[in-house]
Amino acid sequence: MQPAVSVIMPTYNRADYLKKAVQSVLDQTFNDFEIIIINNYSTDNTLEAIKAFNDGRIKVINFKNDGIIAKSRNQGIMQSIGKYVAFLDDDDLWCPDKLELQIKYLEEHPEFDLVYSNALIIDEHGNKNGLLKDSKDAKIGHVFLDLLYENFVPILTVLMKREIFESIGTLTEDTSVIGREDYECWLRVSLKYNFGYVDKSLALYRIHSEGVSMAINRPLMTQKTLQCFMFKKEVPEKYYKNIAYNIERLNSDISVYFWSISDKINARLFAKKYIIFNLKKINLLNTAAGLLLYLIINFDYDTFEGIVKYVSSIRKHTNL
Repeated sequence: MQPAVSVIMPTYNRADYLKKAVQSVLDQTFNDFEIIIINNYSTDNTLEAIKAFNDGRIKVINFKNDGIIAKSRNQGIMQSIGKYVAFLDDDDLWCPDKLELQIKYLEEHPEFDLVYSNALIIDEHGNKNGLLKDSKDAKIGHVFLDLLYENFVPILTVLMKREIFESIGTLTEDTSVIGREDYECWLRVSLKYNFGYVDKSLALYRIHSEGVSMAINRPLMTQKTLQCFMFKKEVPEKYYKNIAYNIERLNSDISVYFWSISDKINARLFAKKYIIFNLKKINLLNTAAGLLLYLIINFDYDTFEGIVKYVSSIRKHTNL
């Protein structure tokens, strides 16, 4: 019998976290689901931990993903049979009413094909540390142009119709967009389908020492994703200008990131790109912002301190 939901859960050597993640699915108020765990040949007690649940809704696929998590998720999608597909990483959690509320939402709003929500951030001990996204940024309906500006769809909160993957294909396995394959997928989905939103935090996103570092150049990864996406055959030409603009817009954020890690060479490079682009567009405000950024990057604190001391000494002797 076909379950309503297929839960796709990749894992590797996180048995303790995995047990909590699986339990958060088993504790759902809606229980017509299958859990497909794609095990990247873990060397800890992962298999024993899964077996201990003794639940026929749990399936295990041993699969080598070569460090590309999209491969594991795609393997899970291909092996799943649910009407809807949802995703949960082995270190994250769902709130008990996640599936119930989202299935109800899609059934009551047939105009939507995918529904997402907000999530709470937790640490390795489960302590809550605020919202993952600003709820004011949530968008519904045809969200393609909004997604070009920012990925506001956390994958652990998504519930989507299976037919979407049958139409657009699965997650990209392109290594140049590792860490942004979900974003690339939402872009493709949003070209054809409508997004819905449940205004509630329905998942818990865990940040810990073993997870993906928060100190990565996300703007650069996003830019690379848009660059790879721009000329795909399914992208209408009418969107080329919008995509190109957002690719260039990100140069400012990329520059700021490089400056924050004291990489002034790359910080200058991307600041220059931002300035040149806005000069060509005759956008004086953004050009001025880019020039200010460039000056800040090249700012020498010791020189500034010397100037301040010099001005102070003049004021002292002139009574200014």
